[in-house]
Amino acid sequence: MKKFFLAVPLTLALSLNCHAENIQTEASDSLATARKFVSEGNYKKAIEEINYALAKINELTATELLKYIPEPPAGYTLINKQAQGVGTGAAIAGTAGATAEYSHSDGSNISLNIAIGGLTGKMASIAALGSIFAGLSQDAGVGQTRQIRVQGYTGTEMYNSTDQTGTLSFQIGDKTSVTFEGRSIQSADRLQDLAKNFDFAGLEKNY
Repeated sequence: MKKFFLAVPLTLALSLNCHAENIQTEASDSLATARKFVSEGNYKKAIEEINYALAKINELTATELLKYIPEPPAGYTLINKQAQGVGTGAAIAGTAGATAEYSHSDGSNISLNIAIGGLTGKMASIAALGSIFAGLSQDAGVGQTRQIRVQGYTGTEMYNSTDQTGTLSFQIGDKTSVTFEGRSIQSADRLQDLAKNFDFAGLEKNY
């Protein structure tokens, strides 16, 4: 039984490596084909091949982002994580991303979204800009908005105690955003606990 449980993560790792190698091969083949079309003067087909190769490269980037999904904070369980490379919708959705979902026995949930490029890669900056109007929002009873620091990075925290929802977003560089979103959470501390487990420095260094 022990050998079985040890074999499972090894099998998954080998499977992921094999999948990544297949994607790399597809991207390389498309770039080679694009070069051929360019030499033949068929620029339309060359662009199609380049776009396909770019989509595959985005898939590789998204798969790499999965390693930044942090361990769940106390009381929570990681129930899902997913990588997504985006092709033609990259201008809006970003070039690559990864998501995760955490659940607690008390019914609360926290979702994590990592986005690189596009509009979603700048969402944390937009949230920070919105915090300028925090005073107006609080007077209207919408909730509390404030700037906080986690591991040396500034985040924008929004929490509504009425419906027990909140978000905590960080802008890492110019094109990468990390957003934690909680539902049925008793306080924004739940979001901070997960953020404390996140490797912001590693993400900034590599992306």
